[in-house]
Amino acid sequence: MSHSAGDMMKKWLVILLCLFWAPGQAAADTANISLEENVLLMATHVENILNQTDGLMRRSADLLRNDGSMNEVVLQGSLKRFTEQVSAVRALLFIDAKGILRFDTTHHPAADLDLSDRDYFSQTIAADSDDIRIGTPVTGQQSGVPFIPVTRLLHGVSGSVMGVLVAVMTPDAWLPAERACRLCFYSAFTTDGVTVMTSPAQMELAPDFFDSLMVADGLSGITETRLNAYPARTMWRKLRDYPVVVTSSVVTIY
Repeated sequence: MSHSAGDMMKKWLVILLCLFWAPGQAAADTANISLEENVLLMATHVENILNQTDGLMRRSADLLRNDGSMNEVVLQGSLKRFTEQVSAVRALLFIDAKGILRFDTTHHPAADLDLSDRDYFSQTIAADSDDIRIGTPVTGQQSGVPFIPVTRLLHGVSGSVMGVLVAVMTPDAWLPAERACRLCFYSAFTTDGVTVMTSPAQMELAPDFFDSLMVADGLSGITETRLNAYPARTMWRKLRDYPVVVTSSVVTIY
């Protein structure tokens, strides 16, 4: 973390300590209610944008699978229109089975890029599953901007693998506009414990933060954690239909 980022994080934590410290069980109960509302808002928001992304990918897959004699300009235009209907998705990419970028809804023609070494491509191909996958955030080769790759394997009419669809999302797209706790910290993980996003972006989580949540078979839970060197209370919630766990945390003092 840079010096300026570290100073900013300290300021956030001092503000939270001042705002959320209060004696007695009533204050703790109020904080817990805010956390519960907050994590539910985030879970609902992320579930909604992933549902919309799922629909976008299904429509796009049908178009690519049955393109017939449609020329590339018309096909790219249709994919672009589909993508513009999902505000959380900045771009939709189609990478063929060899890892070559074929369509990019932000550029036509698509840049001549070999993306076969990207984990979000190779892991989706290897999984051989039509389920949506949430990838580890990466930096775009063209844009230089970090994004969350949401991927789906595309099979042709014959069942052979055509390639991989990639929905490009910025981490901020995962934050709900409405929040019950304005100064809470946020994070999201895959159910395997891979960090997808944090907010503020400069927040550093301990390597064992996800393990400390003790995510169980239930839908949600609350536990004592740490943010940097500060004690915190964190509520987590699983998404029902996607392999994602979202959290809302508040710094506490005892």
